[in-house]
Amino acid sequence: MQQKVNSSELMGFEENGIGHCIRMSREARGYSQLDICDGICSIATLSLIEDGKEKADYWTLEALLDRMRVNKTEYDFFLDDDTFALYKLREAIKLNIKKKECEEAEKNLAVYQEKYGEGNLHRQFLFLQEAYLERTKPESDKDKKKELFQKAIAVTAPNYKEIFEKKGALSNLELECIAEIIHCTESPEERELECEALYKYFQWNGERDRFFPPAYRIAMQYYAETLYENGKFEDCMRICNEVLEELYGTSKVENRAQIFLLRAKSREGKGIENEEEKKLCLRDYMTAYTVISIYDGKEEAKDLKEYIVEKYGWHYIV
Repeated sequence: MQQKVNSSELMGFEENGIGHCIRMSREARGYSQLDICDGICSIATLSLIEDGKEKADYWTLEALLDRMRVNKTEYDFFLDDDTFALYKLREAIKLNIKKKECEEAEKNLAVYQEKYGEGNLHRQFLFLQEAYLERTKPESDKDKKKELFQKAIAVTAPNYKEIFEKKGALSNLELECIAEIIHCTESPEERELECEALYKYFQWNGERDRFFPPAYRIAMQYYAETLYENGKFEDCMRICNEVLEELYGTSKVENRAQIFLLRAKSREGKGIENEEEKKLCLRDYMTAYTVISIYDGKEEAKDLKEYIVEKYGWHYIV
């Protein structure tokens, strides 16, 4: 992300600029204009953007690229002062939530609401970050969290259930909202069915686009958790294996620790019958502990360390 010094325009709207690239990406992926702009802007507006006749703000471009599964880092965006200040505020809010700085996050969200809370995509950002903030709380209100994720996806895809059933185009953000909404389903049996449907969508989408969006990882973690809860340990291990295989293709840590933990617990759940299975289970626990202790801190990994030492007699954790 770069800041442009002298212009209030986003780079790339000249002939063969970003509008042209959006059209090329859309057509190459087989999306209609309605597929990628529905809920974001009108078809007429998208046509003008693709023709280089109309400028779009950074947030609209981001939403259009996300709907097509195009990584926005493939483009250099030069932002004017106001857009760059807004970008920094968004990043500050995300960091507050990641660090569980709840009071600071709420203050920054209030500033964002006051200054930018009118536009649809800004409202979506607010709903989404409020949902993430609720998710970080020790005693999260599941109903409130579900409602916030539903509000977030309703901004751009109020008919997301219909789009999902027809295997239509959904952005990474929208898919993550769906995964979180499903995760709030009380019945583990019903939740498993909904997770399975989302799994099939991702498999279809992976075959179509030849890669999985980031939402796949958290969605499949929730699927694995549900399978474990329902005592389907072999299926849980299968999903964990698939997620880890996909994660090996990225340098991001994301939810690796949680997936290794789930696989270890599933190994125990189905029963450890020999030394080889015990070694594999211990290795998963050790990997999870290492990731947690490095990225979350030793204190967060304390209970897991105590469990491994007590259960497996492993005394070499430092």
